[in-house]
Amino acid sequence: MEATETVPDQIQLADRLNNLHHLLYTRGGIRPSNAAVEELSKLLLLNIAAHRDPHTSVGGKCLADLLDPDAVRVMADPQPLKDAFAVVNALPELSGQVPGGGTQSIWPRDEPLRISRCDVLAEALAILPHTGIGAEPPHDILGTAFDVFLRGRYEHAGGLGTYLTPDSVVKAMVQVGFDLIDPLDAEMPWPVMGDPCCGSGRFLIGLIEEAVSRNPDIHRAQLRQAIVGADQSAASVAMARVNLLAYGMSSPEVFAVEDSITEAPIDSLRGKMRLILTNPPFGEGKYDSPSGITRTTNFFRGLHSKQRIDPSLAFVARCVDLLAPNGVAGIILPDGVADGPHMREVLLEADGLFVEASVEGVISLPSATFAPAGTTAKTSVLFLRKGARQSNQVFLARADHVGYIMKKGAIAVDPKGNDLPNIADNIGQFLEGGSENKGKVVSVDGATLKRIDAATLDPEALIAEQQLKEAGGEPFAKVLFSKKRHRTSTQELIPFISVLHVDELGNVDWVKASRYRPTTPGLIARGGQIIVSLLNPAKFRATVIPKDLDRVHCSAEFGIYESTIDPYATLALLQHPLVRAQIAPLGRGTSSSRRRIDANGVLDLIAPPYQEDWVDKTGRVVRDSLEVVAEAKSRLSVAYNS
Repeated sequence: MEATETVPDQIQLADRLNNLHHLLYTRGGIRPSNAAVEELSKLLLLNIAAHRDPHTSVGGKCLADLLDPDAVRVMADPQPLKDAFAVVNALPELSGQVPGGGTQSIWPRDEPLRISRCDVLAEALAILPHTGIGAEPPHDILGTAFDVFLRGRYEHAGGLGTYLTPDSVVKAMVQVGFDLIDPLDAEMPWPVMGDPCCGSGRFLIGLIEEAVSRNPDIHRAQLRQAIVGADQSAASVAMARVNLLAYGMSSPEVFAVEDSITEAPIDSLRGKMRLILTNPPFGEGKYDSPSGITRTTNFFRGLHSKQRIDPSLAFVARCVDLLAPNGVAGIILPDGVADGPHMREVLLEADGLFVEASVEGVISLPSATFAPAGTTAKTSVLFLRKGARQSNQVFLARADHVGYIMKKGAIAVDPKGNDLPNIADNIGQFLEGGSENKGKVVSVDGATLKRIDAATLDPEALIAEQQLKEAGGEPFAKVLFSKKRHRTSTQELIPFISVLHVDELGNVDWVKASRYRPTTPGLIARGGQIIVSLLNPAKFRATVIPKDLDRVHCSAEFGIYESTIDPYATLALLQHPLVRAQIAPLGRGTSSSRRRIDANGVLDLIAPPYQEDWVDKTGRVVRDSLEVVAEAKSRLSVAYNS
C-alpha cells in the first residue's frame, strides 16, 4: 500500500490527538502521559461495547446515547460515564484470555474512569468515531496516541529504549514475514504467531490483517487462537486487548508478565511459534535478571560472565527459543546490536556443526523511523530462521524514507515518499526465486556475509566492488594492516593532525598541524604510516606521514595503517574512484556528518589490481606532489606572515 494512501490519515489523527493531549493536561488533570493514553483506551472500550451492542443499557440509559459527544458536553457530572465503564469492564464477552483457558477483565474490576471533566470527555469521544471501529481496517488509535502523547518518554521505564513501531514498518515486516513462512500452513498447536513484547498490539493487528488478506476465506475473528501477545506493562496489555477488540477479535490471548524472558506462561509456547514479529526494549546493561541472563547465554555464549546485558539480546535469544523448527522471527534492533559482536559470533562465525539460527535478511531503517516517538536511534529489522536458512542467499535492503518526517516537532508527509512497500515487494520477488537485485534490495551469498548490516548498502558501491573483483582486484588486507591505536598525551612539540588538516587529495596543512595543541589526547603515528579518517566517509581523508618525521599526533578519528608496498602507492589505490565509491556509504551514526567506519572495514575494501612498475612510478609521483604542495604552503605562510 502506498504511503500516500495511509500516512495523511494517520497525520490527521495525530493532530487531533495532539489537541486532546493538551486538553487532558490543562483541563483533565490526567498525568503522566501513560495515564492519558489509558484513559483514552477506556473510552475506546466503551465505544466498542456500544458498537457491538448499541442497546446495552447502563443505569436505564442506552450506552450509545451516553457516549454522544454533544450529550456529554452538557452533562453536569461525568458519573454516568464512570458507571458505564465499570459495567462494560466487567462484561464477560469483552474479557481477555489468559494462558490455561481463564479470563480476566481488561482492567481490574476496581479500576475507575479517571477523567473528571465533561468537556474533555466530549472532545475525546468526538475523536473516537474516526478510529474506524468495525471498518476494514481500523486505525491503531492507541498506538498513535502513544506516539503523540509520550514522544518516547515512558514513565517508570527504567531508562529502557521503548518505542512503538510505526505502521509503515509493521506493514512491511508482516509482508516479509509471511513471504518467509506461512504460519497457518501447518498442523501445529495454537497459537502460532505473536509478539512477546506486544505494547499496544500493532504487530498482532498486522499479523491478523496479513493472514486475512492472504486467506480470504478466513474471517479475522477466526484467528483469535492463532495470535498471542505478552508485555511487562499491564497497561499496555489492556490497550492491546482493547485494540484487538476494536479490530473485531474476542477474548484475545494477550497477557501481562513480570519478565517475558523467564515467565512460565510464555515457556508453554517454547518450540511452537512459527512467526514472531517484535520490537523489544533496548539499553546497554539494562537487563539484570540472573535467570534471564543464564537463559540468554544458552544462545549468546559470549555473555556467560555478564551480570547486566542489553535486553534486546535477551529477547533475540527468547524469540529463537520460542520458534518452532524452521520458524521465523522479525526483530527490530539498534544497529549496534544487530551487527554487534555477539550477534556476529552466533550468526556469522558459528562452527557450522549445528546451526541454531540463521540470517534470512536485513532491512536498514532510516534514523527518522522512530522520530515521532522521540528518538533518532539507527535501527534495522533482522529476520532470523530457527535452523539453517532455506537459500544460500541473504537479502539486504536499505530504506531511506518511511513516508513521514518530523517538521517543527510534528510528523509530516515525506515528499520523497515511502521506500518500504517497494522493498517488501522486491524481497517477496527475491524469495520467490528472483535472482536480480532490484531497487534498494540486493542478495548476497550468506557464506560470505561479514556484517549483519544493510545501512551501507549502496548500488554504486556494489557495482564498483564487482568491477574491481572482475578486473582482478583483491581486498586492501593484502597490502595494508591496521596498527593498534593508543591514545596518549605528550609534551613534545610535534605536529597534531586533525581531520580538518587533511584535504581530499591527501595534502596536510602542516603549518596548522604544527601549531595545533588540543587538550584531548591523540594517537601516535610514525613516519611511513598511512592514516585514514574513520569519520564521515562521504568526505574521504587519508594521507601518508612523511618518513622524515619520526612521530606525529593525530586525532582519534583516524585509523593507522602500515603498507607492505610503497605507502604513497597505497594512498593512490585508496584514492581510486571505484574505491572511493565503496567507502562513501560506509559507517554508522545518526547523521551523515558523524558516521564512522570500523577500522577493519578499510581492509575489506577491494583495491584495484596493479603491477610492480606502477607501484614505483606512482609512489614517486604521489610523494613528490605532496612534498611540493607542503613546501608551497609553507612558503606562502612565511610570505603572508613576514
